[in-house]
Amino acid sequence: MVNGQHVVVLDGLHETEEVLKAVLEPQGCRVNRIRKPQSGDVITENELPSIVVLHGDDLAASSSAQPGWNEVPKVVIGSVKVPATPETDQSTRFLVQPFQYAELIDSIESLLNQPRSQQ
Repeated sequence: MVNGQHVVVLDGLHETEEVLKAVLEPQGCRVNRIRKPQSGDVITENELPSIVVLHGDDLAASSSAQPGWNEVPKVVIGSVKVPATPETDQSTRFLVQPFQYAELIDSIESLLNQPRSQQ
């Protein structure tokens, strides 16, 4: 169930945004793509996304640049599989490039359907 959820693609490819919009928006999910947050580009607490899709080298920057984003579930796309840490636990999925969009969509839907007991 993704109805009413908000997925943010952080500095990803336009194609990724378009595929996610085509699949998730008919289910009632909002999809937006934003560039890497600059120091002045803070998204307020009430605008926190449900999921963030980003590249592995942007993982640390996204959490520190945006208040509250360290608690937002993430799908991290990278050139190598990153081992899970206590900070990445069950709320982070890792995809290795090249990946199939079906894998990305499955990861997003899995995270959106998880109970959010931490909040």
